[in-house]
Amino acid sequence: MAKELKDDPIYELRLYTVAPGRIRDLEARVQNDLCTIFPRHGVRPLGGWSVVAGPATPLYVYLTPFRNMQERNENWGGFYADPAWAECRARTNAGSELVERYEILFLRAIKEWEEAPASDTKSGPAPMVEMVIQSVANGQTVKVRDEILQGTVPALQAAGATVHGVFDVMSGRPLPCAVFFISWPDMEKRARALETLDMRTIEARAAGKILLERSDQYLMRSVPVAWA
Repeated sequence: MAKELKDDPIYELRLYTVAPGRIRDLEARVQNDLCTIFPRHGVRPLGGWSVVAGPATPLYVYLTPFRNMQERNENWGGFYADPAWAECRARTNAGSELVERYEILFLRAIKEWEEAPASDTKSGPAPMVEMVIQSVANGQTVKVRDEILQGTVPALQAAGATVHGVFDVMSGRPLPCAVFFISWPDMEKRARALETLDMRTIEARAAGKILLERSDQYLMRSVPVAWA
């Protein structure tokens, strides 16, 4: 009898480089087809976003939790073998690939995922979501986690941001690095928060204790999906 693996939660972050001019086509694929096919195989993203500004566009990003790597492999295996996916892919590609290439990052939570409270869309525009892929100091795992949880996250929250989750990257990028998912009520609050974080960096550099280094920043809009 096969031994069942214990829970060892991971998150999978996928970054899809989309063919120019076809980001809306990819969003439609997710909203109209994958909304049903993914859940049938246990793939339930926490969120999906189209990048509007950052190091690479057009880019579609989504984040999915799994109990362990075995579950992840089995669920994706079932998805790729599903004839419904083959039909969907051929139809929505419409003669040319929607996704030109993709990148997969495997993550472990530093700060577990937290949804933002439901908001009234009549009160103003939807919050802007930001993904930050942050290089961190090598060989300083405990100090980096402490700086993130005790320094960076509180500073962002004090500036009015919602920090949805922070993750340690296990593979998929030059390591070590971390990924932040943040939403902002407006760009002015974001600018003030970045000024505060810059001051923390200046102080850390003066003290010879730089823990959070260079980062790639992606501003994104949420793509709503009614998962089956």
